[in-house]
Amino acid sequence: MHAFEMEHERIERAELRHWNMVLDDTNTFVFRVRGDPDPFGAKLESRDATISYSLTPASNGVFYCCVRERATESDEGYIDAFARGTLVVIPPVRFNPDGTTDLTLVGTPADVNAAVEELPDSMRADVRSIGPYRRRVGSAASRLTDRQREAVAAAVECGYYDSPRDGSVSDVAADLGVAPSTAAEHLRKAEATVMRQILGR
Repeated sequence: MHAFEMEHERIERAELRHWNMVLDDTNTFVFRVRGDPDPFGAKLESRDATISYSLTPASNGVFYCCVRERATESDEGYIDAFARGTLVVIPPVRFNPDGTTDLTLVGTPADVNAAVEELPDSMRADVRSIGPYRRRVGSAASRLTDRQREAVAAAVECGYYDSPRDGSVSDVAADLGVAPSTAAEHLRKAEATVMRQILGR
């Protein structure tokens, strides 16, 4: 599915938000997808691994998908790597247009190292940072609307928050498919929410 998302012009990006891996060789996932649900659903329909699925209508270019599927040999390889001891995968798991996947793991150094080293031969992992887990329940990010979160994500990706700044509001607007004034409004509201949360207001 990740390869399909990368190649299809009407699917921009996907995130794995929730999952339930039961002990009957099946997986159930909830994805948040930016794009057109029709080709996504058609692809799910054509896969041998798909048992059942449900798609929400798209709202502002975003839809959700719940899919139950049979675990493939490839699935079992990376699941086995992460299903150990102290490890917890923190959602969302982001599937990027360049074929990479971003995820956060919480666990002991030994278990994190073992997961990285025991991935299937077709996969490799780059550890970008290591440190104490600081994400808090009820954080400012959880108070952003989906659209505000998308705007902030697009701003980060295009370099809008880099120093020196590489991206512009126009770049964010192009990514979201909206006018620059609309993108700027989403960013202002998101930033205001985050700043108020930091100050306890």
